[in-house]
Order: sequence, then structure tokens, then C-alpha cells
Amino acid sequence: MRMRTALHVWLITVSAASWTSLDELFRTFPATDLIGKLAIFNMRGNRYQLIVRMEFAGQRVDVKDFLSHAEYDKGSWKKWL
Repeated sequence: MRMRTALHVWLITVSAASWTSLDELFRTFPATDLIGKLAIFNMRGNRYQLIVRMEFAGQRVDVKDFLSHAEYDKGSWKKWL
């Protein structure tokens, strides 16, 4: 799946979701990692990471960063913690 297609599918899925808990999120995206309020979505076989802040009560998802795996490993995304 091309990156643009993967992001499009993610956006459509998230826009239609009304998750109220992590369990519900994990049922849709089981390979997601959670660090604090940040959800790390692995994209394209873990080649990229999409970093978002989850606010279940307000049904809000804020995209914070989109990084290659090499960029993610450098840790710059931790500024969002």
C-alpha cells in the first residue's frame, strides 16, 4: 500500500471512529503504541510513525508529527509528551 493510500485509510477510519477508550482504539489499530497521551501509529510496516495526541473525552485527535523510522529513533517527537 502506498503511503498516501495508507494515510488516507487512516484518516477515513479515525474520522468515522468514536472511540471512548484505548481498548476501542486498539481493536481498530492493534499495533498502536501508547506513550502518555500520545498514540504512535506504525505506518507501512513500521517504516513510518504517525504521532498523535488522543483526547477520548472530547473525541479529538491532534496530529503532532509524521516521521520516518530513522527520524523517530532520534527522539525529536518526545517534545510532544
